[in-house]
Amino acid sequence: MRNYLNYALCATVLLAGIAHAENASSDLTKIEAETLLLKAREKQLDVQAKIVAKQSEIASKQAETDRLAQSAVVGNPVILSIEGLGARMFATLRMENGTSVDIQPGDVLSNGMKIVSIRPNEVIIETDRNKRMRLAVASHSAPVAFDPAYPGTGLHLPPLAPPTAFKGN
Repeated sequence: MRNYLNYALCATVLLAGIAHAENASSDLTKIEAETLLLKAREKQLDVQAKIVAKQSEIASKQAETDRLAQSAVVGNPVILSIEGLGARMFATLRMENGTSVDIQPGDVLSNGMKIVSIRPNEVIIETDRNKRMRLAVASHSAPVAFDPAYPGTGLHLPPLAPPTAFKGN
């Protein structure tokens, strides 16, 4: 009988220990889930802060671009094209009298304007009064729409070969 009581007592203690372990496990799982949620929220706030900073940066650059664009004056040259790579940029301008001239940074135009910089989307000039301005892009006639039926001069590529199954060694 005494052995039976010892076994019963051990079983009771064992069951209590298992129940306690299950509660501890459940608590740890909840804590881990809450920690993951807090970390995700922290990352979300970081991304939102970066987005706000980028939007602010874009807005300030847009304001500067708008300021330079507003300073475009009738009679100034207009941009016909810009080409080149990196620091080796060139542009073609149409002057007030209708002539075209190819320019690069550092050139001085016949009207005294100096070419300060050429970028893929802008040409900045400096007037004889040291005022910087962004030149306007020449307005062209209506854009030509892509016509797939038009026989172009492009190269025709052969059709792609069907994929083959990879055969390992």
